[in-house]
Amino acid sequence: MKKITKAYLMLAAVTFTVQTMGLGYTTSVKAATSTTTSQAESVQLISKTFEQLLRQPGKLPQAFTYLQKHIQSIPASQATIMVLHLENAQNQQLDSYAKTLYPASVQIKINQIYKPGDSFTNVISRSSDANLKKLLTQTRDAGYKLETAEGMYYPVINYEKYKVFGKHTTTDIRSYIDIMAMESGQAATKDAALRIGYQQLAGRVLAQEAFLNQYPHSNRTQAIKKLHDLYFFYTFYGTNNTPLFDYDTGKIHPNAKKGYQLVIQRNMDSKSTYIQKLKAFMTLLDQNADQRTTQVSTWLKKNVPSN
Repeated sequence: MKKITKAYLMLAAVTFTVQTMGLGYTTSVKAATSTTTSQAESVQLISKTFEQLLRQPGKLPQAFTYLQKHIQSIPASQATIMVLHLENAQNQQLDSYAKTLYPASVQIKINQIYKPGDSFTNVISRSSDANLKKLLTQTRDAGYKLETAEGMYYPVINYEKYKVFGKHTTTDIRSYIDIMAMESGQAATKDAALRIGYQQLAGRVLAQEAFLNQYPHSNRTQAIKKLHDLYFFYTFYGTNNTPLFDYDTGKIHPNAKKGYQLVIQRNMDSKSTYIQKLKAFMTLLDQNADQRTTQVSTWLKKNVPSN
């Protein structure tokens, strides 16, 4: 009888422990589910508030600030969508912001204090005109940077501001931001002239080519392809005011030849389509005394169509 009683008590103790553990597990599951639901609702609210800011004209500065504050609290997939929507909104509102700078009175005021390489912040700090300072501050805070060409001052998207978002996005968009930040940091062309070195030009094409190969289905693949095709063309033809071949002698620009040779040397074992074409092009030029002969023109027409 004592053995039965003892066994019963042991069984009761085990049963109580299991039941208690079960209750604890149930409580943990409920808590985890509640936390997950709460997080999902938080992400949804952040996204909704952000999208509302993007839809309101003139709210881009607030949208930037809001995203900087909350991006670390949302999943990479949602953060990526929000970053891309911010870029879309900037592109859509770019014309409106540009028009505020186009009046002759504004252009004259900027021109009176502008120094080469100035940012919006530089011009703002140098101006004593309250209205101009307010206008330029709004444009800067909306995520644009100051550019000038052919005597005009205008805004372009400042992709440097996106770099703080990059680590929170998917890898393809992180790479996209890096490529675009390089573009907005130093434009490759201005006033139809090449403004970067030939090695830099080739380096950008290689970075764009790598992106296209690694992320063929990215949301920004087409944007990078458009940039890649343009710079690919610049490599073999130059620009209107910086032609690859001298108009008088028909010879390749010496700096271009030297730059391309160095790029090839650094990438001798590369399987890059761009490098392979550059190799073939330089070999052909060696065979034609560096001049754009009929043979060179025929090769260009076949391998790098101009339209």
